[in-house]
Amino acid sequence: MAMSLSRRSLLTGAAVAGITLTGALPALAGCGGSTASGAANKRTKVRLTYGAISVPKTRGVFEKTLKDQGIDVEWIGPFPNHAPTLQAVTAGTADFSFGGSSTPADQAILSGGPLVYVAWSKSTPRITSILALPGSGITSVKDLVGKNVAVNKAGLGEFLLVAALEKYNVPRDKVNVTYLNPPDAAPAFASGKVDAWAIWSGPLEVAEVQYGAKPIFVDGDELPKQIDFGTYLVRRDYAKDNPGTIRAVINAYKAEQDWANQHAAEAQQIGNQVSKYPQPVIDKIVANNVQVTWNFINDEGIAALQYGADWLAQRKVLSAKIKITDHSVRL
Repeated sequence: MAMSLSRRSLLTGAAVAGITLTGALPALAGCGGSTASGAANKRTKVRLTYGAISVPKTRGVFEKTLKDQGIDVEWIGPFPNHAPTLQAVTAGTADFSFGGSSTPADQAILSGGPLVYVAWSKSTPRITSILALPGSGITSVKDLVGKNVAVNKAGLGEFLLVAALEKYNVPRDKVNVTYLNPPDAAPAFASGKVDAWAIWSGPLEVAEVQYGAKPIFVDGDELPKQIDFGTYLVRRDYAKDNPGTIRAVINAYKAEQDWANQHAAEAQQIGNQVSKYPQPVIDKIVANNVQVTWNFINDEGIAALQYGADWLAQRKVLSAKIKITDHSVRL
């Protein structure tokens, strides 16, 4: 269950702020924001992106937690997946991406986005899957030859398809890749305009329950290590000027996720105020019991993100190599 249900003074004054930059950071102009650790009488506002299902936004505890620390929340969205939230942060219309896939985050940085990682997560079990409809004739990855597969470009879906084709020795040029974000991929898959779909929890369970879709490749069952991770990113200048706010926001998100891990059914019912999923879909999501663990950027996170980035770059999912330490902030 993602936190959308859901990296770094940095050189100058670092000891005071309690932050260590893991890569080089040039001097940047301030963005005018204040930090939660600033003057007690001064309030600040943080602009947070969110997805169609957002327990932190809907439950109400998250906003109160931050309000009590002098931070007012403005919600920006909803967004269908991580990539457009990264665009919003890069453009300065939002302050945080919403805890989504590290694959588009890496690509956004490679494309020139002034972004840094501030937090990351890992999930157990990893249930992102490639789905096929009954009657499609697709029962294995090898059956994808000559078929159309919907994925989100440079994202979790494309990564999973590349991994599946590699494991089962299917040449990538033998499969027709259709780049679609989830809102467009869902009806294309349901109507048979695409033959298979690489997708994550939420839309995945909807497709299974409503369309009878069956997984032919499941991340956690097929791959020995996690490649793609949940991530929060902010702009470099925002990280420099607002370390206290960043700490407060990530701690609030961590608390929400810890609560959701222990109260999966209640969290899904809260999210369903927006999603309006049929009860069988909610039941299936709850039964999957995905546990998500969030942390600030640390040694483990940098190593995990670098492993994933190297894997993706080697397979041309990313346009180039990336050094995670140059785009990470420790808080």
